[in-house]
Amino acid sequence: MMKKHVLLFLLFSTFFAYSIINIQDSTNTFIIEYNQNPRDRKLSTQEVKERGFDLLANQIVENIDEIDLRKMARSAIFETSYGFRWKMVNLQTGKIIILKVDKNFKLISARNSDNSKIM
Repeated sequence: MMKKHVLLFLLFSTFFAYSIINIQDSTNTFIIEYNQNPRDRKLSTQEVKERGFDLLANQIVENIDEIDLRKMARSAIFETSYGFRWKMVNLQTGKIIILKVDKNFKLISARNSDNSKIM
């Protein structure tokens, strides 16, 4: 008789513990996905082409003397509360430049990854 009670207790405690672990795992993934800045939205490549941001971004980058477009790769463009931002990475040196522009695509700042100004 005692064996049946112990077996039932083990069965229910295992089921209970397993359900708690699943609930915690699902909440952790939700927190990680929601932890992004809600004001920054990654623009799709189609949206970038439709709005002509490729050309505008290249025009801004060409005006900065320290950037050689032939050696640089551009990240995706993010729409923010103040305008847009993206990163440029020098493929030879690994140097990262963060560019921020306003809604009219006028340059706000160009900074290195260590937060020092370029211009």
